[in-house]
Amino acid sequence: MEIKLRSDSVEIAGYVNAVGRESRVLRDRDGYFTETIQPGAFARALMRGKRNMLLNHDKTRVIGEEGKNLELKEDAIGLYARATVTDPEVIDKARNGELSGWSFGFLPLKQDKNAADGMQHRTIEEMELSEVSIIDKRMRPCYKATSVFTRADDGDGAEQLEYRAMDFDSVETIDESERAEEEGEAPEAPDLSKLIAKMEELNKLRAE
Repeated sequence: MEIKLRSDSVEIAGYVNAVGRESRVLRDRDGYFTETIQPGAFARALMRGKRNMLLNHDKTRVIGEEGKNLELKEDAIGLYARATVTDPEVIDKARNGELSGWSFGFLPLKQDKNAADGMQHRTIEEMELSEVSIIDKRMRPCYKATSVFTRADDGDGAEQLEYRAMDFDSVETIDESERAEEEGEAPEAPDLSKLIAKMEELNKLRAE
């Protein structure tokens, strides 16, 4: 995940999840399983409406909206997100190194299940992508190693909203405001000592 800090905003970009790659072992209310998101599943989900960007999956903390300050697309790797956020809390968390990565919530609409080597495996063919989130270090233990938890929104019998996050890669933070200040300074004079010494040596040879 790449974070670019500016004076009044922060740009956050990276992959939310991969396609065509088997996950580590996950767990839901029915037990343990592995999962693969079929290529094209995100792209088709993105054609159905727009979604919000949240902080830590908190529905009351909307920090972005697709089509405004949030861009989502599926490419050969997976679901890619880029957002420019002006929320003061998110900017502070970014500046303090507290942002950990991307995550998303979804409902499976069509899936294929099978078992091999004593482990259940499912392929997500169609989904409803409900939201994407930036998560901070408070949420990290819940998501490390592509873990999952589910939540019933409206009591028993409700559909289970599921959450996923990529394995945590390094987070690169670039402070664009500091870079702009540095670019305004006079450049450091180059070291010409070796070139001068070489020219003096050539002049001596010519004099001989």
